[in-house]
Amino acid sequence: MRRQVLFCVETNKRANTDYRYILSTIDRYYDTSDRQVSYKPIFLESKTKYKDRGKIKEINSFVKNFKGNTAVVYCIDFDDSDRNPETRQLFQSIREFCDSQGYEFVFFNRDVEDVFWGETVNDKDKVAKADQFVRKKMIDVIEESILRDETEKKRHYSNLLNVLDRYFKKKG
Repeated sequence: MRRQVLFCVETNKRANTDYRYILSTIDRYYDTSDRQVSYKPIFLESKTKYKDRGKIKEINSFVKNFKGNTAVVYCIDFDDSDRNPETRQLFQSIREFCDSQGYEFVFFNRDVEDVFWGETVNDKDKVAKADQFVRKKMIDVIEESILRDETEKKRHYSNLLNVLDRYFKKKG
C-alpha cells in the first residue's frame, strides 16, 4: 500500500531549514529506496500558522489527491515554553490540534538547530548552518538517543525517530 508523509515545518520554502534536517535523518536511518513511501514538506512559515486555513487546505489537497494512506507530521520547536506562558500555551494548543486531527507531533527542544547542533543558532545563520549540516553529513555524528527521547523538557532532544519509525523501514 502506498503512503505519503507530510511534514509540517515552521520554516518557509525559501529558507527550507527544518526539512533539510529531517531529510538528513531519514537518509541516515531509513531505507529510502521504497517507492511506496513518498514524503514532502508543508511550509507553515511560523508555528502560529499551525491551523491556518490556507495550510489546512494545502494539507487536505495532498491527502485528497493521493491514492493511499497519508500521515501528517507537525514538527514544532519547544522554544521557551518552559519559561514563557504564551509560548507554552501555543505549544499545547498545537499538540491538542494534532491529537484532534489524528496528526503526529514531533518536538524539538529548544529548536531544530539546538537538537542537531547542540546549541541555538542566530536567525541570520540558520540557512548556512543547515547547508553545512547537510554538506558535511553531520547527521552521522548525532547520537541516536538524542532523536529518540520523549521527554519534552529535556533540552537538545527530540522524539523525531520515534515518529519516523512508524512510517519508514529502518536500514539494515
